[in-house]
Amino acid sequence: MKKMITKGSMIALCAAMMLSGCNSIKNTWDGMSQAGQGATAGGTIGAAVGTGVGALIGGGKGTWIGALVGGALGAGTGALVGNHMDTQKKALEEQLSQMQAQENKNSQDIEDIKVQMVKDRNDLDAIKLVLGDAVLFQTGKSDLSQAADAALSRVAYNLKQFPNTDVTVVGYTDNTGSEQLNQNLSEKRAESVVHYLESQGIPAARLKAVGMGENDPIASNSTAAGRAQNRRVEMFITADQQMIQNAQNGK
Repeated sequence: MKKMITKGSMIALCAAMMLSGCNSIKNTWDGMSQAGQGATAGGTIGAAVGTGVGALIGGGKGTWIGALVGGALGAGTGALVGNHMDTQKKALEEQLSQMQAQENKNSQDIEDIKVQMVKDRNDLDAIKLVLGDAVLFQTGKSDLSQAADAALSRVAYNLKQFPNTDVTVVGYTDNTGSEQLNQNLSEKRAESVVHYLESQGIPAARLKAVGMGENDPIASNSTAAGRAQNRRVEMFITADQQMIQNAQNGK
């Protein structure tokens, strides 16, 4: 499994950029070598210095994910990668839809599984899959539920069908409890999903776990409904270096 990224590593990155007088974390990060990126934060990219940890993760837009490549990618490369990712997205949506039908439940949690297209750090299409924690875990736990097995087995099958993609799993919590407790829980939950995918035959080199704790909420934590939305796992499926190289070669 690739290196776990924690909130602390991103704060350290932010502080380092501020001390160096850089205008933005993104500009500095993009100028690093691959080795330098891994040593700094394991692959995280952010927005402007001082905007906070939530903003560093890209507000859920996916701008920090994916294998960074040097130089601008042409429109042809982007189009070919986009075609590959669109095909994988449609297959994933169909597989998850079949799961919902087979479960024969009116579970709002299962119905609320979301699949959408976002952009990675190379401005290439990537897939974002959002699962509420009620689908994956019991309250306050990091052990996967039976519903999780149903959903993640489809994800694993999809990843086997499309081997030239990488996956970043990001765990989030609401703000109930201490910040450290939430950080630890989010990390453990992301790791549980990664470990499950590994157990289904997905190579560890394709997988990365990220814990974000209570940061980057997508709804207000002042209501029960909002807190439920914030307790989630997001999975980002991005083109790997091989897919990008193939696209550059017109494949």
